[in-house]
Amino acid sequence: MLVQQVLVVWILTANLLIGVDPQGFIYNGFQSAKTLSLDGIAEFTNNGLLMLTNSSYDTPVQTGHAFYQHPINFNNSSSFSTTFVFAIRSEIKTKSAQGLAFVIAPTKDLPGGRSYRFLGLFNESNDGNSSNRIFGVEFDTFQNSNANDIDDNHVGIDIDSINSVQQAPAGYYSDDDDGEMFDNITLMSGDPIQAWVDYDGIEKQIMVTLAPVSKSSAPKRPSVPLVNLTYDLSPVLQQAMYVGFSSSTSAFVVNHYILGWSFQAGNSPRQLELDISRLPKLPILVSPKKKVPIFLLTGVPLICIFSVLLAVLSVIYYIRRKRKFAEVLEDWEVAYGPHRFNTAFGRATSFADVSLSAYTDSFQSGSYYQNSLEAGSLLSGGR
Repeated sequence: MLVQQVLVVWILTANLLIGVDPQGFIYNGFQSAKTLSLDGIAEFTNNGLLMLTNSSYDTPVQTGHAFYQHPINFNNSSSFSTTFVFAIRSEIKTKSAQGLAFVIAPTKDLPGGRSYRFLGLFNESNDGNSSNRIFGVEFDTFQNSNANDIDDNHVGIDIDSINSVQQAPAGYYSDDDDGEMFDNITLMSGDPIQAWVDYDGIEKQIMVTLAPVSKSSAPKRPSVPLVNLTYDLSPVLQQAMYVGFSSSTSAFVVNHYILGWSFQAGNSPRQLELDISRLPKLPILVSPKKKVPIFLLTGVPLICIFSVLLAVLSVIYYIRRKRKFAEVLEDWEVAYGPHRFNTAFGRATSFADVSLSAYTDSFQSGSYYQNSLEAGSLLSGGR
């Protein structure tokens, strides 16, 4: 027991001597993230994803927050280093919500944080107030002219306001034989992306770096950061602050996921690397179920039924009418066919208009002679 106590004291002393504040944590997935505090529509999925927005067509516009529940102690020279893997998935690939943000704030719930362009961080009344004491790095997928966004796919550093102090198009600088080349990254591609956010409290330097995550291995951190800003955060970072994420929904169905996250603060924080192989898998994208118009559900079937009934009634009417006006044939007409003038159901035909040859050809007994029909009298004889 004594040996264990001495070992713990030695480790803590060693950390202090090398300038490392043991304020850090790592989540390779969130299957048992009991030290995270969620509010709004943020939730954990069954396989260990942190889903900041669980939006759907029936979900009103809301915000989602997730914070480490224990405060982090900062001082005037404190530094921090954090990395996380995130993914933004929209059911309509050409449409997105506002995005998400890594946040350091004095409270965990961010009261008054509005959705849409405010990302759940600020609102119309407090946006730009230095009393907010909020530091954020936004991964923005919607261009808001009111926030002076450069485009709908950028990274920005926010300090007490949604109007970024510095922005850059999302991407990374790859290292190759020809030097540093910039490659674009689409934030709302639905694929996992790793981000690094570092602050040097001595040099007052903020750096943000991005890289796409490969399915087979962890991404190599680019040597050149995407955003590099000289800014003193000591007026913002109070002695006790909370670190986490914020996001908000909009009119489109978009989910914002965090797959893994590590954070370390201190005078010389070391990077806690994520184990990419242990991160939870993103869900398979499924096409949204479109609402079927009421007319198609009720109107079309009724029209079909009415059409069938109308056709049946028409057939019945035709058969009954045909039977009603059918001629009654005599026995000899059954054998030789009907040979009569229609006087019951039509205009009586004048004898003067008809030749008798059509009516004498079918007679089979004796020979007959015929003459022309004159003034309604018939002349005929047999021999």
